[in-house]
Amino acid sequence: LLGLPSSGVHSNGFSLVRKICFEAMGYTMDTEVPEFGCTLGEKLLTPTRLYPKTCLPLIEKFDLHGMVHITGGGFYDNIPRILPEDCDAEVNAEAWEVPVVFKKLQEWGNVPWAEMYRTFNMGVGMVLVVDPSEADAVRAHLKAEGETFYELGKVVPGHKETIMKGGVFGA
Repeated sequence: LLGLPSSGVHSNGFSLVRKICFEAMGYTMDTEVPEFGCTLGEKLLTPTRLYPKTCLPLIEKFDLHGMVHITGGGFYDNIPRILPEDCDAEVNAEAWEVPVVFKKLQEWGNVPWAEMYRTFNMGVGMVLVVDPSEADAVRAHLKAEGETFYELGKVVPGHKETIMKGGVFGA
């Protein structure tokens, strides 16, 4: 499982974002957030990253087993949709640095980490399911294109679930 970075919140979980930022914290779109280096509005309205420029050449060149856009439903709802019934996705939550916007939402709203990964993309906007025999070639292609990617984990025998490991999830 290879992950491509998101540009921020995208369109995920804005009901929860609204509740945390505007109701619980009493912020406005003009509130300066030092950790963001910009206003809350500028951070929340960062345009959603689009993935065709990166993914279309991969589809043409390699036999990808699947692609998952991490939208509302996060890791737990989106990844299992493409898994066979007898497989799980093991994701290492330490494989990438969670962007500060998600850390602040979690802190401000005291949202359990599992819920954060269920609601938001947490900095990973697209997951590529790559055959192990082509993984090195896909990595090389992404590197040659200057694309950042994360080694998220692997598909293992299971029951069509996402299993989060590492970081806040333990071993």
